[in-house]
Amino acid sequence: MGWFLIVASSASLIIAFYLGFRTISLFNCHQQGYFNTTAKKLFWLIVIFGALSFILSRILSGISEFYLPLLGNLIFSLTLCFFYSIIVIDIIRFILRVIIKKQGNPGYRLQILYIILAVGLFIIGLYLASAPRIVTYQIDIDKPAKVDNVKIVQLSDIHISETTSPHFIQTMVNSVNQLKPDYIVITGDTLDLRLKPYVDKHLAEIFAQLHATYGTFIIFGNHEHYGIEREANNSLQDVVAAFEASNMTVLLDQRFYDDRTGITIIGRDDYALKKFNKNRAELSSLIEPSDANHPIILLDHQPQNLNEPSQLGIDVMFSGHTHAGQIFPINLLVNMLYKNAWGIYQLGHNGRYFTSFVTSGYGLWGPPIRLMTRAEIVVTDIHFNSSEMKP
Repeated sequence: MGWFLIVASSASLIIAFYLGFRTISLFNCHQQGYFNTTAKKLFWLIVIFGALSFILSRILSGISEFYLPLLGNLIFSLTLCFFYSIIVIDIIRFILRVIIKKQGNPGYRLQILYIILAVGLFIIGLYLASAPRIVTYQIDIDKPAKVDNVKIVQLSDIHISETTSPHFIQTMVNSVNQLKPDYIVITGDTLDLRLKPYVDKHLAEIFAQLHATYGTFIIFGNHEHYGIEREANNSLQDVVAAFEASNMTVLLDQRFYDDRTGITIIGRDDYALKKFNKNRAELSSLIEPSDANHPIILLDHQPQNLNEPSQLGIDVMFSGHTHAGQIFPINLLVNMLYKNAWGIYQLGHNGRYFTSFVTSGYGLWGPPIRLMTRAEIVVTDIHFNSSEMKP
């Protein structure tokens, strides 16, 4: 956590100073008599507090588990929107002065545009985060199964915390059930850190309403492991029991062969285990020789290595973790880190195709906004090449 605070604090201060100095320049606050000492101190206090509000709300979360994190996240999100907006205004000012060489000062027009941009970005960011879209894919698997096709609905990165609204989760459950899935797969980071909000908000009862023809399967992400043993009633067994109480099948380095459909589902424990000096099972050890004769679906929270499942005969891999970046320019960073940071990616191997699906997730981590990404529920229709396995 120490390195995170150092990096986050440094980035926040850079945001604060750029935002502060450029806003002063835009509004000509440096003019004598317009920006007295008291007003200047108050202005800088607001800007620095806004930039550091996310970090401060995390540090002081013991004071208030709901209102303080919520307020800190909202203030930081609004500060980010002003930061992005002042960059846009600076680009416009540069174009007007240097490239177009326009004479005079646009003055109040740019000032008004700045405010509109910031507020508009904030509203759009809230909408993109709170109004998930349905993303649909269709693929063919060149293997026989006991059914002609299945519809799989994927959820990921819900990040349930003290600020999560039961209504938000109920809306998610209703949306999924309307899709009439054959399988529901939840690919990690269902909890932000703690099991307590899941229990206290009675979310287990809401998750239990999820309905799929052949069941709901869930794996752990890095955030489930970050929270393990941090407090009482938050052991691995506690989390597993809570998920199972919601009628979900928990797969942690386990395989499940569904005799009803002829499909094998493998759920890997998370890549983050190595941070706790633990090892997850080798993927090859989770695959039995007979699995190669029918479709194999892999659930793995982090899309770290796409070559290995492709070479081992996995047909489809569902992942999350990346949030598709959530906020610009983090989306550019995750695109550099992962071969598939969001969407669909296919690899050919020995005359067959392996397909990776990575979702941007349903929930959020940190600021309650999305910019250049959107929350989503993924629907994948999978068709098989024949019905020779049908009884």
